[in-house]
Order: sequence, then C-alpha cells, then structure tokens
Amino acid sequence: MSEPEIIFDPENKIDVKHGYLMFIGTIISFSLANWVVSRIGPPSVVKGDEWRWNNLVISWVHAAICGTWDILCFVVYPELMDDLVHHINYFTYLMVAFSTGYFVYDFLDLAFNGKLVSNWEVTLHHIAVASMFWYNFHCKMCIAYNVIALMAEINSFFLHSRKLLHMLKFKFENQFYLSVCLVNLISFLLCRGLSLYKISYGMFTDYDNVPVVYFRCLSLSIFVMNVINPVLFWRLFKNDILRNTIWKRKDHSSKTVLNGNNNQNAHLKSKST
Repeated sequence: MSEPEIIFDPENKIDVKHGYLMFIGTIISFSLANWVVSRIGPPSVVKGDEWRWNNLVISWVHAAICGTWDILCFVVYPELMDDLVHHINYFTYLMVAFSTGYFVYDFLDLAFNGKLVSNWEVTLHHIAVASMFWYNFHCKMCIAYNVIALMAEINSFFLHSRKLLHMLKFKFENQFYLSVCLVNLISFLLCRGLSLYKISYGMFTDYDNVPVVYFRCLSLSIFVMNVINPVLFWRLFKNDILRNTIWKRKDHSSKTVLNGNNNQNAHLKSKST
C-alpha cells in the first residue's frame, strides 16, 4: 500500500520553524510561570501539597488560554470542519504547537518531581497526546483534528477550577463549588466525549489520507484516551454526585434523629410536669 500524498492549502504558507519557536517558547514561558507561582506560594489555607497547587495553577492558566483559543478557532474558521486532515493556517497551527509545548512542560514537571507513577493517568495522557500533536505540527497535517481534540481544554478549565476550590477548603454544600462541579461534568461529556467520538469516527473515514505508521500510532493514542476518560469521569461522578447524595442523606438522617430525640425529651418533660 503506497503512502498517500499529503496536499496542503497553497494559500497558507506555513513555516514549521514558527511552530518550533512557539513550542520551545511555551516550555520556557510555563517554566518561568511555575517559578513565579512557586515564589508567591500557595494560600495559607493550602497546606502540605505545594507542588500540587503550583501544578494546578499552571494547568488552569493553560486551560484558560487554550480553551478560549480553541473556541475562537471554531468561530473564526468554521471551514476547518470541512477537511480535518488538510486544513491549516497559522491561527490553528500555532495553537497546536502551543499546547504541545505545555504537555511536554507538564510531563517534565511530573518527572522532575517524581510524580510520573502516582499520576499515571496524566503521564499516559501526555505521552499519547504530545507525541501525536508534535507529529502533526511537525508534518503540518491533521491540525483541525487537533483543534477538535483541544476542546478537552474547555473542560479542563472547570476540572482544574474544581480542584483548586477543593484545595481552598470549599465545602461540598457551597453553591459556587457545586455549580463548578456540575459544569465540569457537563463540559466533560460535551467537550471530551464528543471530541473523542469525532476523532475515533474520523479514524475510519480518513485512514487512507494519512500514512500507515501514523494511523497505527494514532490508534494506540486514541485507545489510551478511551480508557483514561471513562475512568476520570467515573471518579468525578462518584466524588461530586454520589458522595454528595450520600452525604446529604446522612445529614438529613442525623437531623431527623436529633429532632426525634428532642421531641421525645420534650414529651417526657411535659409528662413529668
């Protein structure tokens, strides 16, 4: 089977060195940002896990930038959906290089702090995503597929917000915290679920438009993502929905027992008098 010829839009002259400048610049920028966040330190209420706080703040910043950038890609260039393999322009192309740089930075942060094994889901995610993203911006192909994949960062903004609020000791019954948790679960299904479905479906429709080796590597990456995402969603659902429901039932039961005891004591007191 011969390798397919990759045809790019002749109106968009993409220089790959710009992608590498963005890639390297992103790694350096987030490293500097991490240094600044580390110097500031976590709030006084956050105790015993300074690295986790710093890592989440940087991830939250990336999600805010990339999530906004990704939405703009769909708004400004809706035609990217017409050809997910060959679409390319600097606005979408540099976003892919930007996020690739972040994923490499975060992997290095995990490695330097000995967190690769304890955060195995994040480690697998970064290996699967960064390798495919790097190949795409290096070869200038499937950029629109990456734009779809980066819809996940819209959800990541709420995912990291939820964790940061938790570290700030927000209670489960706090309305703002519950709202963030609910939006997080909804955006998880819409942004991560739909994007993963679209990419998985595209593997069957566009497989003959990409190199064979690339298709096999992509299949492995998508398999990893299809395993990780349900695990992550179940953890979130269990913690934010099931545990909250159980907690409320226990709280209601304890109040009922307390009121019952109070009523009984009042009844006995009235009889004795």
